[in-house]
Amino acid sequence: MSQLRRVRTGAAPQNMALLRDLAIGLLAGLGFASIPAAYQWVGYDCFALQLNLLGIA
Repeated sequence: MSQLRRVRTGAAPQNMALLRDLAIGLLAGLGFASIPAAYQWVGYDCFALQLNLLGIA
C-alpha cells in the first residue's frame, strides 16, 4: 500500500523534496533540535486540533 503513495513521475519528486526541505527548515526555525521531535510535535498538534474541533478532546 505504501508504494501506491509514492510520487515518481515528471517533476513531482523534485517538488516533494522541495516541500520536505521547506518544512524541515521551518521546523528548525521554530527551534526544534531534531527532526523526529518536530514531526512528533506536528503530528500530535494536528491530531489534537481535529479532536478539539469535534469537541472530543
